[in-house]
Amino acid sequence: MLYETFNSIRESFGEDYFKSRVDDEVIQNLNPKFELREYQKEALGRFDFYFKDYQKRAYPAQLLFHMATGSGKTLIMAANILQLYKQGYRNFIFFVNSVNIIEKTKDNFLNTLSEKYLFAPKIKFGGKEVFVKEVQNFETASPDDINILFTTIQGLHIRLNFPKENALTYEDFADKEIVLISDEAHHLQTITKQDKKELELEKSWEYTVKKILKSNVKNILLEFTATIDLSNQNIKQKYEDKIIFQYDLKQFRLDKYSKEIEVLQADL
Repeated sequence: MLYETFNSIRESFGEDYFKSRVDDEVIQNLNPKFELREYQKEALGRFDFYFKDYQKRAYPAQLLFHMATGSGKTLIMAANILQLYKQGYRNFIFFVNSVNIIEKTKDNFLNTLSEKYLFAPKIKFGGKEVFVKEVQNFETASPDDINILFTTIQGLHIRLNFPKENALTYEDFADKEIVLISDEAHHLQTITKQDKKELELEKSWEYTVKKILKSNVKNILLEFTATIDLSNQNIKQKYEDKIIFQYDLKQFRLDKYSKEIEVLQADL
């Protein structure tokens, strides 16, 4: 697995090899209220290494962060956006299965008055202020700012496969470098699990995302989930070279970050 390869690199070069790669400018542009934990620095350092120095980096790239619920996946997303901005990316699509999660994430990314706002009050790169903007398409997106389209996976699928006037189309992606961010990514594994026929593939959510991803070799798909069924051989094989960071509930608990859980059983 990819994360095991990275574990071996860390063992060879030292415990702080990846953590030391986290860019100070990225940290400074995150909300100082949310201090990065050691395992989050590890995740961000691996991400930096993958795109800058990993010789087997894929084009287009697809990576998955398998992290326990409550371990700060959304903070990692915000940091990834900043890291990729420094590499020249401006256009992001955040999609998830639930409208509720979209609204919470908008608050995290856009609402500077929210207690859970993840970016610094002013985002600056090279002394120049950068704004995070919500967009409906990328035709008029600012080339200097972070442009994010928020949608459900169902909505994205409908927009692209049943287009309307001024809506997003597959042609919009041909000449643009796009970063797709999938939260609760286990919902994206419908094809892999069910082994559907070709006709059904074309109608599936996963097919829609793959088509966007492959429209430009520099596109990136970042997936985040606390739940991935690696006992399913199809899924394990598919994600063998994609799980960059593995931080499951067991490790989260051993590091004493999780709430303590007790299971009570009564035989009536």
